[in-house]
Amino acid sequence: MIKKCHKQDEFVARIEGALNVHMGRVTCKIVDGDGMAEVMSKAGWSKNQARGVVGFQVDEEVYVLESAPWTVLHELVHRAGINADRMSRWVAEGLTEAIACELKRSPDEHKATYPQEVKWVRETLLPRLGMSAVELGRRLANAPNPARVLAELMAAAKPGTDVSALEYQLRPQAGGKPSFNRTYVTRLGGSGVDRAPSEGIGWLLMVAGMLLVGPSFLRRL
Repeated sequence: MIKKCHKQDEFVARIEGALNVHMGRVTCKIVDGDGMAEVMSKAGWSKNQARGVVGFQVDEEVYVLESAPWTVLHELVHRAGINADRMSRWVAEGLTEAIACELKRSPDEHKATYPQEVKWVRETLLPRLGMSAVELGRRLANAPNPARVLAELMAAAKPGTDVSALEYQLRPQAGGKPSFNRTYVTRLGGSGVDRAPSEGIGWLLMVAGMLLVGPSFLRRL
C-alpha cells in the first residue's frame, strides 16, 4: 500500500472546489531528509541547497518531508496552478501562502512560510484589488496567461498603467533553464525563495507594490 501525503485527497478536493480547477492525478510522495536531497540532486540542486527544505515540487511531482506534513497544502496549491512556471515567483509564493491560510481548517494543515511575500500579497495586492486570496487564485489558476490577467487587474486599480510593461515584470521564470529554476521550494523558517537575478524583492515591491499605492509618475512603467 502506498502511503499518501497528509490529508492529500481532502486537500485536493478542497483546492479544486475553492479554485474551480481539475488537478487530475496527483502524485505526492513522502521522503526523509536523504530522499529529499536525492530528489533535489536529480533536479540540479546540491546537498547543501537541499538542507532545510520541507516541500519540493518539480513538474507534476510533489515531495514532502516526512516530518513536515503541514506543507502538503502549500505544495498542492502550487500543483493547482499557482506557481512560478505561470507567474512571478514572488507572487506565486505569496499568493500560495495566502490561499493556504484561507483554506486551512486546523493547525496541523499549515504553518507560515514566505513572510515577506505573503505580507505583500495580503497588505498591498489583495486590498487594492478588492479580492480574497482564493478569489485571485481562482482567476489566475484558470487563466491561460495569469501574468497578463494579474497585470490587467492591477492596471484597473491604477488607471493609466502600461499593462504590457507590468505583464513583463510579472512574467514567469524563463523556460529552458536548469531544472532547479523550475521548482518550488518550501524551507523551514525564513523566506525560502530561490530567485533568478531579475526576480528579487526590489523590482516587485517597486513596480507592483508602489504602482498600486504610489504617485502617478509610476504610470510610465
